[in-house]
Parts: sequence; structure tokens; C-alpha cells
Amino acid sequence: MRLLLSLLLTGLLAVADSACTASLAQGYPDRSVRMIVPFPAGGATDVTGRILAEELTARFKQTFIIENRPGAAGTIGIDQVAKAKPDGYTLGVSGVGPTAIFPILDSKLPYNPARDLEMIAGLSTVNLVVLARSGFAPGNMKELIEHARANPGKVTFSTAGVAGPAQLQAENLSLFANIKMLHVPFAGDTPAIAAVLSGDVDIAFVAVASSVGFITGGKLKALGVGKPDSALPSVATVAEQTGFKEFTGYTWNVLMSAKGTPADVIEKLNRAINEIVAKPEVVAKLANVGLGVLPGNVKATADFVAGEAATYKRVIEVTGVKRE
Repeated sequence: MRLLLSLLLTGLLAVADSACTASLAQGYPDRSVRMIVPFPAGGATDVTGRILAEELTARFKQTFIIENRPGAAGTIGIDQVAKAKPDGYTLGVSGVGPTAIFPILDSKLPYNPARDLEMIAGLSTVNLVVLARSGFAPGNMKELIEHARANPGKVTFSTAGVAGPAQLQAENLSLFANIKMLHVPFAGDTPAIAAVLSGDVDIAFVAVASSVGFITGGKLKALGVGKPDSALPSVATVAEQTGFKEFTGYTWNVLMSAKGTPADVIEKLNRAINEIVAKPEVVAKLANVGLGVLPGNVKATADFVAGEAATYKRVIEVTGVKRE
């Protein structure tokens, strides 16, 4: 009898919990939603968040508020997301570093994405370009690889910092091609590009948006891009030129929340984001600041982030790249 009562009580609690979750999702959101951006205002992640927050506000008739919480290369803000109540009212707009790189590099990080965060939806991409000074002999990716093989350790490349996604993309390319190049880090794309213009380094791995003016103006040449890019329509992707199909060549931003956020709330946000990024006017807004879209359902988003993290982990382990 006691067993029967226990089973009945367990069943009733499960039904009640299921009904509560469904009710939460149906009424979500019924108040303002915080969207934590772990970087200062003005960067690609912040701009992504603001464009999406405006659209989400209009869609749900509740305010989605951007809160910039910079520090420690984005990890402070994402730690706040991980420690938030898992109800969908605190979201994170995260880039590659705090989501897929720094958790690998820093064992003392206070959060673990796989353990503490839910991946909700892909938001935007930042396409990378491999560019060179006009006097550099190679004119495409095949020629660059041949040149680097003939001159091991002598080809220099600049990026916007140590252990950032651009450096790890370059290191990953080197692993695929079995070449060795010398990394010269700078504090941002602008000085990384300036180093190529001055001839201090041979090539750079930087955002298309940061460098397209120099390329179209003839001051620099593009050897390859990560994804096909309307700003550089005549430039083939690195994967197309080399056959390295697994090379992505772009960075990204995703929407996330604390682990335990109701699945129905996550699905509701995912559907909303995918419908928003399919709107031509939103695509145009993102494109105007050098951003692409990253659509996909919840599982596809989680699988994508996990796959990217696995790639970066392999590159870090093989190359020994360390965080400054």
C-alpha cells in the first residue's frame, strides 16, 4: 500500500512539474529579459546582441535588455550567466573565446560550458580572411602553403591576440597543411593589418569587415576567406582552394542560458531567433557590420559548439598554445 501511494505521489508530482514547465514556456516571457554581453559595447558580439534584442523585444512585447559585463576576455560575463537562475530571464550572448577556447586553456575557470550552460541558438558569424601585402609572392592559398613548406618557420602571420580564434584557426590550417608559420600577435585587427601594410609580417588572419577597404583599394590582397563573402565575391574559400573541408575560417556568437533552463523555453527562443535571422532586413543589418547568420535548431547549435570546442582543444593540445 505504501509503495502504491509512493508511486502515485511520484506520478502526480511529475505531472505537476510538467504542467508547470509547459505553463512557464507558454507565458514566457512575461517580464523583461537580461541579455549579458561579456564584452564592451561596439564589438561584433555586442552589435549582434543589440540587433537581436531589438527584434526579440518587438516579437515578444517584452524588453530584452543588453547588459555589458566585460572582463577577463569575456569569462566574467558568461560566469554570471552560468550562475543565474535557469528560467530564461538571464541570457548570454557569447563569442568563441569564453564558450569554446578559454574553458580549455584555463582549468580554474569558474564555469564549464558543457556542465553549466545551455546552448540556445546560433546568432552571427564573423568571417575571416587571409590577406597579404601586395609584394608577397603567393597569390592564393595553394601558393601560400607551398611557400610555407619551402620556408618552414619563416612565414609570419599576425592576428588580434594570443590564443584567440584567429590564431587557432591559423594553427589549425597549419596542422591540416603540415606547415609551420610564426605567429605575431597584436591587440586587435587594426594593428595586425597595419603590420602587414608595413611589411613587418607576411600575412594576417583577420575579419573581412576590418580589412575589406584595404583589399578593394589594392593595398592588400586576399588569399582566401573562411566563408563565401559578398564583400569579396571573387575570393575563394580556404576549404575550396585546399580541400580541407573541416576548416571553417570564421568566428561566431551564440545565445545561451544557465543549465536547467526549461526545454520549452529554449525551443521557443530558438524558433524566434531562427525566424528573426531569416528576415532580409535583419540579414542586411548584420551584413552592414560584417556579420553573417548562424541558423539551426537547438541540437544543431549544441552540436556545432561542441564540435568547435573539440577542434580548438585538438589544436591547443597539439600546438601547446597558451593563454596570456
